[in-house]
Amino acid sequence: METLRLLTFGGLTLQVDNGTMTGASTRRHRLALLALLAVARNRGLSRDKIQAYLWPESDADHARHGLNQLLYFQRRHLYDGGLFLGRKTLRLNPAVITTDVWEFEDALDAGAYETAVRLYSGPFLDGFFLRGAPDFEHWVEDQRLRLKRRCAVAITTLARTAEKEGDPRRALGWWHHAVELDPFDADTMRQLVAASLAVGDRAAALGAAQQYAVLLRTELGIGPDPEVMRLIGQVRETTG
Repeated sequence: METLRLLTFGGLTLQVDNGTMTGASTRRHRLALLALLAVARNRGLSRDKIQAYLWPESDADHARHGLNQLLYFQRRHLYDGGLFLGRKTLRLNPAVITTDVWEFEDALDAGAYETAVRLYSGPFLDGFFLRGAPDFEHWVEDQRLRLKRRCAVAITTLARTAEKEGDPRRALGWWHHAVELDPFDADTMRQLVAASLAVGDRAAALGAAQQYAVLLRTELGIGPDPEVMRLIGQVRETTG
């Protein structure tokens, strides 16, 4: 019996028995359908909504035909028709397929933040797109931002917990992770600088703040956060 697994973080791939599928079954519309239903999860997604996402430029009959053909192919080539549940509203069958986005959100809801952060291996559907499907692209952007924010909250919680438990080096590691997730966030950078100072690494604190200033100037054309500049000045004074 085949085991299907959909990976949505850092890209979009379908695995069968731990091997990545290639060929017709992984064409973009087929993968996009799996991603839409993975996020919809138990509530499912109506056929009309799916058609609007995936065939926005087609009339109703052509869009309906496109979805029917796609479902026929998936049912024929993946798990003998057991992959999808429902008729008017479609859902993925969790007895047939697993996905990292389910496990990520389940871990967050259960407070298993380290597990969730490990599962977040990159932006949601990174590098994946559908031509001529603007609503699908907007949906991807919204989900990407939502899931990134959830991961950021988890990392911040882990860092704060480490600080409360008197483990500044572990906290520093989590703040580094937070900056990797969002290098432009001023508050996260302030926390990294403060965490570096907390372990006595003033050179690292100064280096991180300076790199942040350069990043904002070169990538966004703006000056750094005033609080970060204040921290730079403090670090320089104590190391001068």
